[in-house]
Amino acid sequence: MYNLSITTGKIADGISALLMLCYILMVQSCIVTVQTTASLSSDNGDGTYTNPVINADYPDPDIIRVGEDFYMVSSSFVAMPGIPICHSRDLINWRIIGHAYDSITFRPQYRMENEQTAYSRLCWAPSIKYHDGTYYIGVNIADDGFVMFKSNKPEGPYSMHKFDRRLYDPGFFIDDDGKKYVTHGKTKIYLTRLKDDGTGVLDPDDEDTLIMTAPKGYEYLFEGCHTYKRNGWYYIFNPALGYNGVQMISRSRNLYGPYETKVLIDDDINYAGAGVHQGGYVETLEGESWAYTFQDRDYMGRCVMLYPMKWEEDWPVVGPEGKPGKGVVTYRKPAVKAEQEITFPQHSDDFSSSELAHAWEFNHVPRKDKWSLTDRPGYFRIYAQYAKGFEWARNSLTQKVSGPYSSGTVSLDLSGLREGDFAGNGIMGRVMYQLGVRKKADGLWLEMRQGGREGEVVVDSLPVKTDKIYLRTEVTKQGSLLFYYSLDNLEYNRLGPEGVSNFWGFLGIRHALCCYNLDKGAIGGYADFDYFELESNRRGNHYDAFTGIDFSQYDDREGMKLVRPVAKRPMQFISGVRDGNWLVFNNMCFKRNPQKVTIELQAETPGTVIEIREGSIDGKLIAVCPVNQNQTPGEWEKQTFEVSETVKDKSQIYFLFRGQSQGLAIKSFIFY
Repeated sequence: MYNLSITTGKIADGISALLMLCYILMVQSCIVTVQTTASLSSDNGDGTYTNPVINADYPDPDIIRVGEDFYMVSSSFVAMPGIPICHSRDLINWRIIGHAYDSITFRPQYRMENEQTAYSRLCWAPSIKYHDGTYYIGVNIADDGFVMFKSNKPEGPYSMHKFDRRLYDPGFFIDDDGKKYVTHGKTKIYLTRLKDDGTGVLDPDDEDTLIMTAPKGYEYLFEGCHTYKRNGWYYIFNPALGYNGVQMISRSRNLYGPYETKVLIDDDINYAGAGVHQGGYVETLEGESWAYTFQDRDYMGRCVMLYPMKWEEDWPVVGPEGKPGKGVVTYRKPAVKAEQEITFPQHSDDFSSSELAHAWEFNHVPRKDKWSLTDRPGYFRIYAQYAKGFEWARNSLTQKVSGPYSSGTVSLDLSGLREGDFAGNGIMGRVMYQLGVRKKADGLWLEMRQGGREGEVVVDSLPVKTDKIYLRTEVTKQGSLLFYYSLDNLEYNRLGPEGVSNFWGFLGIRHALCCYNLDKGAIGGYADFDYFELESNRRGNHYDAFTGIDFSQYDDREGMKLVRPVAKRPMQFISGVRDGNWLVFNNMCFKRNPQKVTIELQAETPGTVIEIREGSIDGKLIAVCPVNQNQTPGEWEKQTFEVSETVKDKSQIYFLFRGQSQGLAIKSFIFY
């Protein structure tokens, strides 16, 4: 008994140790997932956030609060399922919980029939409201008219009610008496009363009532209504002027007007040359008001921005204290009591579920018999259909690119391919790119393909002998695309030229898993995707001091001008520096004490001194950097300076500019 007891005890200890090891491995696995998600969040982990709140393509956002919960919808165009519904408890960390609909099949181009496509059509500018136990999502379909979706659960499923009326860029509104309206239009804003159940226009003969016309100078793209009532006032939020736009605010004591209008937000935040567009406001349970818009960020698409807002004489005022009408880069999070984990809508996926994760959307209405998560459990399978190119390939599975820089890697099993099939990991954008494998009569060929509506060409290729390959697309901080492949998931090799794509048809670029057959009339095979891994090496405003950092990625600044020299590309620099100007980086991470700092700059004359301080403008002086005149006028050059003091592992670092600064511009810096 004694020996048995000892043996049993040892076995028990061994089992306990084994269970503990399994638990540790499981926790570590969870930590990896959480860290991967956290790396994409705008939550800085210190009570602040950094705009964009969602650095991915979520255009035309509309946000409501129900109790402690916030819900957001955004445009999806022809992607299926459509109109993603996101949830948050702090307005910063969001996840997708459902969609307003699985598919809309009204027209053949939505189904890609006869080589027709509808990438920039279908659903845009949805409007969400909650009333008396029902969630409403109203949206105008460009070619088909207004549609109302209804559900008693925010995630759905939703019933669909199609109107016989177009209500452009609708602002669905429910008054205190429960009556329902839509404000809509462009330049001229109209009001239309709906049935009490929201399923149609109350009077079919209603020709809409003109309630407001855009102020002079703001007529262009005065649209995107968001309508509210507060303290007896009716408010309509409208953007104007497009890409480099502003957000307007109008108010009236009567829903039908007349309205008086002001500019609410006029700022490029930290993305020069791009203003703000379409948004509204939301109040927290604790009584704070927050405004939101989207901002065009070119290849990234249109990203959600959040701003503090207060009320003065029943007018909303946006911006930090002392800066009305201005946005924020980094700011304190909303002061909510509800708990919220750090999360992000886009994420990796191992396809272990029998249903697609909400982060995925097909490029058009998919053929349900041509994709599967169950034919081979743990894999996403696409059965090849004929397409003359990537743009026309049905059942391509897309996910929004996350920024400002990240990579997407897929593991692809090729054993099911037949001759003529091409399968890979692509980027959908103004220029289409695909890195994948094509099966030919003489074997498998890894191909880099590039094209668009005019067709596609192979820009690089090489033969491969493998049944499994790993394909990676990297989006760099310069906004370019790099493509890699690996046969062992350890060593990755570049293939093809550097790609440059951009915003297209109102859409930001997207990752896309594809499989199609290029030979008309051929019987295609299939491709099995084992996983998609989304990675980013930076979160919010956290920077490794020993890597190159652009000055344009500041958390806050006083003075100076932000310049973006190449339109539609993200590279920027700071100019117009004056004595006393400063900028700050809140989370500079030092893995060791730096000895020197190199600053990339242009200086027409000597005389400027850059003080680098820790903690505040008056904090510990860690480096004094007397700037020399450029050796080559007009060219960027790097000047190196000594670091005289130690710094904390994670520090708030200020750059303070003193003295003469004629022609001074700064671009980047690095500690070492």
